[in-house]
Amino acid sequence: MNTQKAQPRLYSSKESLLALKAHLSAKNAKLPKSPTIEDYITYIKKLSNRLKQGPLDFWIPNVYRRVIQVIRLMSSEDGFVQNKDKEKNFKALGLTIQRSSSRSKTTIETGAETGSNAIQQYVILPAIDQVLEEMESHSDDINTFASTHFFTNEVLLVYEYSTTVLNFLLSAKKTRNFEIIVLESETENLGKQFATDLGKHQLNVTLTPFTNAYAIMQRVNKILLGVDAILKNGGLLMHPGTYAICVLAKQFAVPVIVLSGAHKLTPKYAFDQTTFNELVSPLKINPNSTIEQMSIGVFSYITFDYVPPEYISLYITNQGQYTPQSIYQLFSDFYNVKDEDI
Repeated sequence: MNTQKAQPRLYSSKESLLALKAHLSAKNAKLPKSPTIEDYITYIKKLSNRLKQGPLDFWIPNVYRRVIQVIRLMSSEDGFVQNKDKEKNFKALGLTIQRSSSRSKTTIETGAETGSNAIQQYVILPAIDQVLEEMESHSDDINTFASTHFFTNEVLLVYEYSTTVLNFLLSAKKTRNFEIIVLESETENLGKQFATDLGKHQLNVTLTPFTNAYAIMQRVNKILLGVDAILKNGGLLMHPGTYAICVLAKQFAVPVIVLSGAHKLTPKYAFDQTTFNELVSPLKINPNSTIEQMSIGVFSYITFDYVPPEYISLYITNQGQYTPQSIYQLFSDFYNVKDEDI
């Protein structure tokens, strides 16, 4: 576990995809003169390593893995699509497929554009656009499940701020009446803003301190959580304090439902709270104090809580609903095992 001052993210997931398009379109992009599909994949992997901020930046590698998977599917370089189907798809775009006898790589020809230029225009850039579209629509796709998970007059518990959870609740409000309890974290204090935004839409909201979690848990029917990363074993990396909430939920037999876009799937394994974590500046807890004022004791603040999969009841993603026992299937569909080294 590293100790350092928390650094702001330079790129969001969407911004990292736009940066990828910009790098590929630049004249000085470090690609071979006649790049193949594999050359583009190698370039994307190298760019991911350049842009990500340390080992705990999962977001850029995740979206780049997804781009590479879509590229593989579109190009059938690795046999994901049969050649006949591939030729049919490209003919629908007015393209033709040519295979060189000296090289097994695929080239595409259309009008004046041939080879690598056409690969970028008709495979690489459309793959990036598809992933961008998946990300922009992921909340709407998740919201289609909103009305099926609540009964009228249920009490729902949420923790800290999550735009995905907010949109899900607003969608559920159209067909159900329910009460929302927002737990306020003792560090970043985003719960107050979450409660305010929910209240603006005439939802029945109560804001309560994190220390009240045990006292109110017996009233709660379901817990809805946003997530920073879904690991390959179904475990979660989330805001500090989430693990304690999930332990309480299991004790009181309260279902925990995780809402997340599939771009947060992270093909890594955590074995304890320190596998993917770091200690950040104590000023993150109390930014109005100085180190000298806090020198009466040793303070530390962890970046994530690791929540094992046995504490989760259901994952709702833009790719569908999964249990901890079946989440591996989504990883298999969403990524290629060859790209887990990013």
